[in-house]
Amino acid sequence: MREIANLELFCLVKELQFLVGSRLVKIYGLGENEFRFKFHKPEKGEFDLVCELRKRMNITKYIKEAPAKPTNFIMGLRKHLENSRLLSIMQYELDRVVTLEFQKERKFILIFEMFSHGNLILADEKFTILQTYRSEQWKDRKIKIGEKYNFPISLRIDPFELNEKKLKGILDDKKLIACLSEKINLGATYLEEICFKARIDPSKKAGSLSEGEINELFAAFIEVTEQVNTLKPTIYLKNGKYFDYSPFLFQKYKDLQQIQFPSFSDALDEFYYKFEEKETEKPDEKISIKLSLQEKYLAELLEKADESKEIADSIYRNYPRIELIINSIRSKIKENKSVDKIINELKREIPEEAKLIESIDKKGGKIIINL
Repeated sequence: MREIANLELFCLVKELQFLVGSRLVKIYGLGENEFRFKFHKPEKGEFDLVCELRKRMNITKYIKEAPAKPTNFIMGLRKHLENSRLLSIMQYELDRVVTLEFQKERKFILIFEMFSHGNLILADEKFTILQTYRSEQWKDRKIKIGEKYNFPISLRIDPFELNEKKLKGILDDKKLIACLSEKINLGATYLEEICFKARIDPSKKAGSLSEGEINELFAAFIEVTEQVNTLKPTIYLKNGKYFDYSPFLFQKYKDLQQIQFPSFSDALDEFYYKFEEKETEKPDEKISIKLSLQEKYLAELLEKADESKEIADSIYRNYPRIELIINSIRSKIKENKSVDKIINELKREIPEEAKLIESIDKKGGKIIINL
């Protein structure tokens, strides 16, 4: 399933500023990675903000019922945040991280991490973690109750700060799209649009671009980034079915059927509602059966813990990463992508987990992961 890009979060956060000053009435857990926050603003009424980690964050008119019994995580969020006032909504730099600051008896920060497999973290005003949807640890960051929250560090160039000299300086021997993805903090969907506007083959070697092509490429960067000021939220259809979306018109989709919306939030709401409706009514049983073989294999290994303790322990330690790999591959197979394209996209989206993948056998429904 399509995941929200950092530039899209930028546009969305600008749209959601109207919520600032409203009161948080209720918090719901809707299922794995999915939450709903009901806000009330005097003279404006109630608004439901839905978030599916990694995928989307938007105001919704499609209210999904929550389970009767909330989880301990949701109960904790309710205790700290219900009836608090929203002070701010911000995106951290241009990363896929959004923070909501609330005031109750004291200030709280709710942090939405929309990258990797997603996370939701509650911290106090000093960014000490009070609750976390997932406990995680990397070399430079630890997401755990009692730890100080540190924002992820990105060494990539902010596209709003890009100039022609910087662009020329990063071009290397990799394919253009790979080079730009590695060096510039912009999603692949938008880099592809930039290449399309510049009329340059994204598979061309970056270092082989002529002066004229570099000029065209930089002009396309400027054109795309400036469009955040004149949104035309659009859903694109292919063969009558929802295919993709964007906060402003994509030239690469000029030949596709288009539906425009008054806000980007409305477009996201409609896009994901239709996809969820389609998945509910017509599940892809063939793909589900194939990928379930890998999950069954994991379950069997866990059951044999006494016989294969070392393997089972490794699976236990790495299960969140394995689950992320399986779910990511499942979503891309549903989009009928080739194995090479799946692996290349995973290297961009979840680079650490992608290193563990040894092979993907779509026909056999088998994924080999090297732990």
